[in-house]
Amino acid sequence: MGGKEIRRQSFCICDGQQEEMYLKHLAHLLKTEVRRVSFTTKRGLPGDITKHRHIKYDKAVLFDHDGKTNEFREALITCHKAKCTPAYSNLNFDLWLLLHKQDYTSHESTNKAYVNRVRKAYNLGDETDIKSKASITTILKQITLDDIKSAIRRAQKIREQKLTSDAEKIGLIICYDNPDLSIHKFILKMFSECEEPLVYI
Repeated sequence: MGGKEIRRQSFCICDGQQEEMYLKHLAHLLKTEVRRVSFTTKRGLPGDITKHRHIKYDKAVLFDHDGKTNEFREALITCHKAKCTPAYSNLNFDLWLLLHKQDYTSHESTNKAYVNRVRKAYNLGDETDIKSKASITTILKQITLDDIKSAIRRAQKIREQKLTSDAEKIGLIICYDNPDLSIHKFILKMFSECEEPLVYI
C-alpha cells in the first residue's frame, strides 16, 4: 500500500489478560500487513481511566459485562465522563473470540457459556483453561486480519437483529442484553484509520 505511513496511537485500559494480549496481536497484524497502529495497554478496572486524563491521544476501555449489571453501567458512565471509547463484550470477551470463527446469536445466562465453543473453534482440548496465557497465545496464532473482519461483520449482524425497543441508553451509549458488543466499533475505527477496507460496514 503506497502513501505515507499512518501511525495510530491509543491508550487502553484492559480488565483482563485476554483483552491485553489481543490488542498486542492486533497491533502486530496491522503493523506488518497494513499500516502501523500502536496500543499502550494497562491492566485495570474501567474506573482507572480517570487517572489518565492527562493523556491527549485516543483512550479506550476494554471490559466485559460478566453478568454484573451495576458494575457494567458504572463502567459505561465512567467512559462517557472520561470521553473515552467503551469497547465492551456482553457477556464476556469469549463471545468476541468466538465471532472470529463462527456466527453466534444466542442469549446466554452464565459467564462460562462460550467456553466449550471457543475450545472447539480453536482446536483446544476439552479441559483447556482458555484464560491461561498459553491458551490465549494458541488462540491468537489462529486469528488473522480476515478473521477480525469476519468478527466485525458478525458483531454488526448481531446489532442489526436487535429491536430498537430493547435498547437501553446509559449516558449517550446504546446497549442491549447479550449477545451484544461494542468492541467491534473500536476495532473498526482502527481499521478505517489504517485505510484497511472492509467489504461490509
